[in-house]
Amino acid sequence: MNRARVLAALPWAAFALLGLCIAWVGGVPGIEVVWASASVGAALLPSGFIAPSGWRRRAAEALLLPAALALVLVGDPTMRRMMLPPLLLLVAAGATAAAFPRASERARPFLVAALALAARAGGGLGLVGFEWWHITLVLAVAAALAWGTTRLAGGFAGASCGLLAGTLPLETAPLWVPLALLAAAAASLAVPRAGAKPPRLAGWLPGATALALVAASLAPWGGIAPSRAFPHAGWAGAAAPLAALAITPFLPGAFAGAAWLAATVTLAPVRPPPPDRPAVEVTAASPEVALPLSAEGVYVLDLTLANAAEVQTGTTVATVLDAGAPLALRAGVDTAEWSHERPDVRPHVAHTLPRRPVWRPGEVGSNAVWGVAGRTEARLSARVRPRLVREATLPPQVVLVAAAAGTEQPTPPRDWPLPMWILAAGIAVALVQVASRTWRRPAAALPWVLLTAASLLARLPVEPLRLVGERHGVDIALAATLSAWLPAAAAWLRRRRGFVTAAALLVPIALATPHLTPPLYGDEPFHLIVLESLTKDHDLDLANNYDLEHRPYNRIYMGAFIQPPVLGMFLLPGYLVGGRTGALALLALAGAALVALITRRALELGCPPTRVALLAMVLLVTHPLATFSTQIWVEIPAALATIAAVVLLALPRPRRGGVAVLAALTTAVKARLGLIMFPLVLVGWWPARLRIRDVRRAVLVLVATAGVGLAASWATFGHPLGYRRLSTLVPESPGRAVTVLGGLLFDPAGGLAFAAPLLLLALAGAATLWRRGGNGERALLAGGVATVVALLHSHEWYGGGSPPARYLVPLLPAFALAGAMVLRTAPRWRRLAWVLLPPSVLVWWTLVTRPHFSVNSGDGGWWLADALARRFAGDVRHLIPSFLRPSPATFLVPLGLVALVVLLVLSMRAHPAFARGLARATTVVWLAGAATAVLAVTQRTDHVVDLEDPQVEKIGGRLEPPPGTFSRFSYPNGWRVADAEGVVVPLNLPQRAGLALVGWLDGPSREGAALLVSWDGAAPTRVPVSGQGTGSVPLPGVPGAGRHALRITLQAPPGGEAVLDRLMVER
Repeated sequence: MNRARVLAALPWAAFALLGLCIAWVGGVPGIEVVWASASVGAALLPSGFIAPSGWRRRAAEALLLPAALALVLVGDPTMRRMMLPPLLLLVAAGATAAAFPRASERARPFLVAALALAARAGGGLGLVGFEWWHITLVLAVAAALAWGTTRLAGGFAGASCGLLAGTLPLETAPLWVPLALLAAAAASLAVPRAGAKPPRLAGWLPGATALALVAASLAPWGGIAPSRAFPHAGWAGAAAPLAALAITPFLPGAFAGAAWLAATVTLAPVRPPPPDRPAVEVTAASPEVALPLSAEGVYVLDLTLANAAEVQTGTTVATVLDAGAPLALRAGVDTAEWSHERPDVRPHVAHTLPRRPVWRPGEVGSNAVWGVAGRTEARLSARVRPRLVREATLPPQVVLVAAAAGTEQPTPPRDWPLPMWILAAGIAVALVQVASRTWRRPAAALPWVLLTAASLLARLPVEPLRLVGERHGVDIALAATLSAWLPAAAAWLRRRRGFVTAAALLVPIALATPHLTPPLYGDEPFHLIVLESLTKDHDLDLANNYDLEHRPYNRIYMGAFIQPPVLGMFLLPGYLVGGRTGALALLALAGAALVALITRRALELGCPPTRVALLAMVLLVTHPLATFSTQIWVEIPAALATIAAVVLLALPRPRRGGVAVLAALTTAVKARLGLIMFPLVLVGWWPARLRIRDVRRAVLVLVATAGVGLAASWATFGHPLGYRRLSTLVPESPGRAVTVLGGLLFDPAGGLAFAAPLLLLALAGAATLWRRGGNGERALLAGGVATVVALLHSHEWYGGGSPPARYLVPLLPAFALAGAMVLRTAPRWRRLAWVLLPPSVLVWWTLVTRPHFSVNSGDGGWWLADALARRFAGDVRHLIPSFLRPSPATFLVPLGLVALVVLLVLSMRAHPAFARGLARATTVVWLAGAATAVLAVTQRTDHVVDLEDPQVEKIGGRLEPPPGTFSRFSYPNGWRVADAEGVVVPLNLPQRAGLALVGWLDGPSREGAALLVSWDGAAPTRVPVSGQGTGSVPLPGVPGAGRHALRITLQAPPGGEAVLDRLMVER
């Protein structure tokens, strides 16, 4: 076995190691890891033996990372088991597609058989509990059918058969079914192989793949019968798929995929987005319960019964009471016994299934049971809390369970449900494929496969699968859009159409952003107020535009302007056309123009066209371009003005006047941007020969440009520096400067290393850019240094509530052109970029699909660290290098990262094979890194636990200081509680630990209150507290080493409160 094949096997080993680590710490059951690892092995090992290298193989291996992310971050067992098999199926399909063209005719059937085995192992939990021979039979049937079909009908038919045979629940079928299928596969040996032209069945593959993805998500529970999945499909639900089977073999890839998507419309109507709330029980002892508050829209109630098999059809079991007429719920009509279809219950149950059944899985494998509930959809009175009242005549043992209750609502803060994301993505995909003429390619069906699978999810009466689809509908939409855009971008960039390439991605994201989140914290709400005033009142008097009734957050913008209103004036044309959506679309077009000018200048600097295309694609799928092009900040217009000035200066006859105009306008938008633009004006007007008159003219132009820009800012803003003055621009201490530099580089929420590491790598080309670039590039680099120096004094270096590295985004052209120099000179260490690409894309994906995660709340948190803390109930914030809330990690992690990068660069320069191997092992590196992170989070013993941190369970209470407080890190932080409120803190204690609670009392609590302290669910101990100011209280009964749960609640007089700040572990 050669080196390439060994490297091709490492991702499987790394994934198995990650699963083993998570299982060892109790994050997932071991059997789940075994089947997932078997699926990855079947997917990657045979295909890696045939085609161990190439970009397609590396892309297939990279598909392991989403599956690993689900394994690491999804704690709910049912949701994880629904998400992981389809993600593993994508890995198997990608690996097979990468290897299939390079496989011999004899090897191709075995390759597709491995695909079927990988699909079957991905849902292997469905085989748990069956006899070994039964499991072997199911696996053999899946492999034999895929092998035989490929041999007889070619790869497309074989792949379709393999995907379906690997995901459909053969284990639940009568025994004669798999035996007959196995016999048919064996009989195919007597039939000659496929000829040079196998049947045209490529059009079936999109439909088979979409069905397999959905079937894989249900495979751990033995699948679901079509009669349960689509009980009201009717003749249209049968005719449309049959018509698709007939016509798709004759259609191009994109049209075949779209046909399968259209066929799903006939199966069932889309189901409303389910409420994401815990279940509520109603018993004879507690016959009435208040349901969640109703709002505008359809109220959804999923009601099921327990111990109710003897209740007759039509019996009223409960009533929903609101301000309107009572709503009676009946057995066999609106609800049913949850175990209605269980073999031992079904013969005896006295009522039928409800009209709208909703199915929920229970145990997996041979013990799988599908529970059933009845769905009621009604329009209740708005802003009323309805009550669910149990019927008094029911037998006392009957229990009612409201498995879901509430008004239909997309996943907050979005306002589009899953069907709208499918529709929007379908339109975007169609436009991109038609405009780029990529619709003829077989791979053009891929985005339609994802949308077809999503359409099936939107129609299936299965929970929480529908909820999973609702939460991740935007991810499916982005994946579909991206899979259509990537081949289109490659085609456009070969023709040097950078603007079209960028606009085709940025504009759809910008159009989607208003439906992902309301206006975000920071500058965007203010600029929207300005735009509203300009549109409706035609003035800049904002007094009547704050709309505090609907947007109370706008109160912080009352009074003086917090920004010059010039950016709003620039965005006004877009706002007039489409409101906030139009303004964001105009900003996205500015981002596309930025990419076009960067690629033009990179070509002029000698970067090869293929590498310029790579530069453009990396810019578009990494932070910060897409994030700042789809939120209203000044940074993208500033970056566009910067690169435009550089291009103007590089012309054979430099347009110096245009540079001065751009500088004046940019300074009017934001005074600090003059630090970047003024050097460009100066070098543009500086004479080639030092003549006093020419020098004087250059200085006068610079002064005039600065004067115009600052005067405009003064006229609209009151002072060009805002609340700052020249005297405040000097750092108060060397420590402040170190904090700012460290934060800009290494802070996860505000710096570059975690959000945009490729920009840091690109900085290595700055010296080359200085030498080989023109005067514009040198001035741009000088302006970048001036910008950083001007930030050294700032307590707000992290950009307030902005996305990461806000103040460095106007320098994006400098980073990009420096990166172009790295691509041009091609040093060996450039391969480090491949290793840094996955986290860069992860951050981009997260901030694009969940823009509210980009808000830096200023408390030292980071979205990924907080997700890990909630998943593993561990303190993660003390493991990340926050420069707002310093800890030992603030110094140790950057030192470790710098040492690691230096070591890697030296090794790459000395050993070219190591550089190639490291780039080849990118997926392995991040899977191993994920395993290390899991172990670090779970095995580290606690030192200090801040009680507002995400792993702490809150029992009432609120954040202190309140959310939205500017620079929260500069205030004492904690969790404010009143009487009967408190926290549950997961702890990992060392041996012989002591524990002290730090906090303070407010109001009547200062005169006397008490803390109720209990460990691991034991009886609480009362600890009296009183006094003023911050203090600490030793906590009693600290147990031995290991993981424990500490519950602290407050007993306080009326009006008394306490702020629980942190726990100190004394060793």
